[in-house]
Order: sequence, then structure tokens, then C-alpha cells
Amino acid sequence: MTEKKQTVEVKAPKIVQTEQWHGYATKPWLKKDRKKVTVMFNFLERRKSYYLAAYFHRKKIKFIDMGDHVKEDVTYGKLYGNRMECNPMYFTSGSMIRNLLKIEKETGLSKKEICNRYIFLCGGGQCGPCRYGMYPQEYLKVANEAGFKDFRVLIFSSDLGRTPDSKNHAFKFDLQFRIEMGIALILADLMHAAEVALRAYALNKAEAEAALDKADRMIRKAFESRLYWWKIPAALKKIGQMFAAIPRRDEQLPLIYVTGEFFANLAHNDGNYHLRRFITDEGCEVIPGSFTQRTLYDNWRRTVEANRGIRYAKDPEEIKFWKKSLKKQRTSTKVITSIYNKYCDALQPASFRARTELLNLQELADLARKHYHPEIFGGEGNLEIAEAIHLAQEDAVDGFISSKPFGCMPSSGVSDGVQAKVLAMFPELNFLSIETSGDNDVSILSRVSMLLLKAKQRHAQKKESGSQHQEAPVLAVESPEAVSDAAGKEQFA
Repeated sequence: MTEKKQTVEVKAPKIVQTEQWHGYATKPWLKKDRKKVTVMFNFLERRKSYYLAAYFHRKKIKFIDMGDHVKEDVTYGKLYGNRMECNPMYFTSGSMIRNLLKIEKETGLSKKEICNRYIFLCGGGQCGPCRYGMYPQEYLKVANEAGFKDFRVLIFSSDLGRTPDSKNHAFKFDLQFRIEMGIALILADLMHAAEVALRAYALNKAEAEAALDKADRMIRKAFESRLYWWKIPAALKKIGQMFAAIPRRDEQLPLIYVTGEFFANLAHNDGNYHLRRFITDEGCEVIPGSFTQRTLYDNWRRTVEANRGIRYAKDPEEIKFWKKSLKKQRTSTKVITSIYNKYCDALQPASFRARTELLNLQELADLARKHYHPEIFGGEGNLEIAEAIHLAQEDAVDGFISSKPFGCMPSSGVSDGVQAKVLAMFPELNFLSIETSGDNDVSILSRVSMLLLKAKQRHAQKKESGSQHQEAPVLAVESPEAVSDAAGKEQFA
């Protein structure tokens, strides 16, 4: 008996990739289409995009401020995005898709028409250690997967949508835009500092919230004026007086410090479970999160890189390149700190107990050097380690929280790794590391509540023993030039 041989028919795949895939392309936004296109944007949290909208208002560019991130954004981000990404990517890309689908439903426009009439503008997208600059492509991937083929995206730190012929582009990341974006971020930081102070100490929280809403409108109106350079300080002066007049409790509450990954620390919305608002509503004071501080850190980091480049340059041309970069960082730092100090002088935050001090980044780097080298860039770098050591040495806070997205590589290496050494050195530091995913708020906030309970107990013990609380955990910031000169010199000692 002979067996019949079975043959298996192998079918060729329907799509065979014959060329190297170079990613999704995005067409430039040209001047001829300037009046036809509406810019969609939101930046980390509500106030930053709300204030920056003044720029588009003055430029007569049609825009949609997409506002705060909400939990629903994570669902859309996971639905159309790649697996196992961090929730900042899901929040930001999901917010874009949620708003595109909303436009489609409300306007009746086809997806193709929406792609022609709208463009998404965002920041970031070059998170080096964990995604190696892949995020710009992820925005395009999510849009295409949702049916918005060839949808256009503009990102500050990416070359998406840019061509050598930039003269014909409708929108440019020019000096004016960068300065006004910086102003919006600084204003948002100051109002955030005011909010956490007033929520903690105001006798009537409804009165405080009404004052904050009024302040937002006053700032936006001043920023929309072509004379904003003079009108913003005048508005801040009135706002400071208004905040100072709000009745406040005369006591020191337990003080909590929050740090961590950029988005998980500074979102101030569903992206980090409204963490600082939760802390103040639970009867504690929290040190505000500062986008300005993070921007100055990026400048400091690039200053270190420039000093290193000058030292090891192979030829005069490379030296010239790094000196140009160094000058750029010094100028940027000087402009940012000058505007920040000018606005603080007008607002007078100390009159209503707001904390707006900036930390000295070089001193922080020196403090953390033995445990985390300052030139290991990525995420928050050495900041969290240095902040923990500084605050523990000064006994300046009653609780220290590190917040990061689920699976964030640079933050995990710090808060779950190096911090173990810091806690061994300072076991009295009331430390909590949390991983945000966008949808586990009950679990996370219950853990935060336990830290706050310990913080209240520690604060009560200090009060009973008569020890004075540090009024402000500050490493005084030096002049921008001094910091720039110090950065780099110490690195190569």
C-alpha cells in the first residue's frame, strides 16, 4: 500500500514590501492655505494652551484649543496606537483623535476634508531614551489608523511638515512664537503656584476658585493685546492684590513635594489624576510643579553638552558650532529668567504664600553626582535624586512623591533604582513612587492618601517638639551666565 503525499499550497502575501519604509510623511502647511486651515492644539494642561491661544488670536489664525486631557483620551490612544506605550503618548495622541472624531460628527465633513482643513500642533515628541524619537511618527500612525489619511502634524522638536523652502510655510516656529510660548508657560506656572497655595490656605475655596477664574480671563485679555508686554505685568499686579485680599488660615500645613517624569508631574489634569489638587483638598500644601524649571534644565543640559563639545572638538569648525550652541543656551536662559522674575515682581506671590522659587541646577547636579551622573541625560536626569537629597538634608518637606508613567524607562531607573540608595541614607524621608496609567486613579490616590497620613503625623510631631518648618526649600538660582559657566567646568573635573 502506497501513501499519497500531501502537498501544501503556500499563498504569497497580498502586500509585499519591496522598498525601505521611511515612515509616514506629512505635507507642509503653505501660505496659500493659511486662511483655510484651523490649528488644533493643547499643551500638557489647560492653562498653557489657554494662554497661548492669545498668539493665534492676534495672528488671526483659526484655532481650536482642545483644553485639558481627559480619561477618554487614553482609550482612543490605546485603540489606534501601538501596544505598551506610556500613557503620555496615549493621552496626547488620543486627545487628537477624540477631537478629530468630534469635528467629523459636529461638522459633517468627510475625513478627507478634515485632513485638508485642520492641522495638529503639539510640543515634545523626541523622548530619547525610551522611544528614540519615534513619537512624531506615532501621531501620524494613530491619525492614519483612525481613517484620517495624510493628516498633518507639526511638532516643535521635529522636522515634520518642514521643507527647505520654508518661506512658503504658513506657520513657522520663529523667535516670536518661541518667546510668546515661553510667556504662556511662565504665566501658567505662576497661576498654578497661586492655585495650589490658595486651595491649601484660603478659608473659602469657592472664593479662591472664582478669583483664579477671573485671573485667567484677565491674563488672556492682556495677552491678546498687541501691547501685551506692558499689559501683562499690570494685570499681574492687580491679580496679586486680589489674591492677597482673600482670607487665609494662619498656620503651616504639612508640605509635600511632587516630582518625576515631565507629563506625570506637570499635567495637572486626568493625566496625573489631578495629583496636586488632590493633595491640597486632603489638607496639605504641595510645592507647585514648574514647566519653567524644566525648560531651564533642558538649557542647562545643552550647556553641558556644548562645553563638552568645545573641549573635545576635532577642528575649529566644530568648536564654532558648539560655541554658537552655548551662546544660544545662555541667551535663552537669560530671557526666560528675566521674564519670570519680571512677572514675579509684578505678582508678588509671597503676599498670598505662593512658592515660585527656582532651583539652582548646577548645585543640584553636584549634589547628585555620586549617585547619578549629571550627564546621563533622559527624562528628568539627575533632578529627582538631587531634589530628594536636598530636601532630606534640610528636613524641608513632610512627604516626597515621584510620579511617572507606567513603564517609563528613565524614571523607573531613578525612582525604583537609585532612590533605594537615597532612602538608605535618609530613612526618615517619607517617599512614595507611583506609576500612572491613566485609568487606575483609585489605586494610586489611595497610596497617596497613606503618604499624606504619614505626612500629617510627622508634621504634628514637629509641631509638638517645637521644630520650625523650613519656609521654602530653595537652592538660590544664580545669574544665567554664572550657571552656564559652571555647567561643564565641573563636569570635566
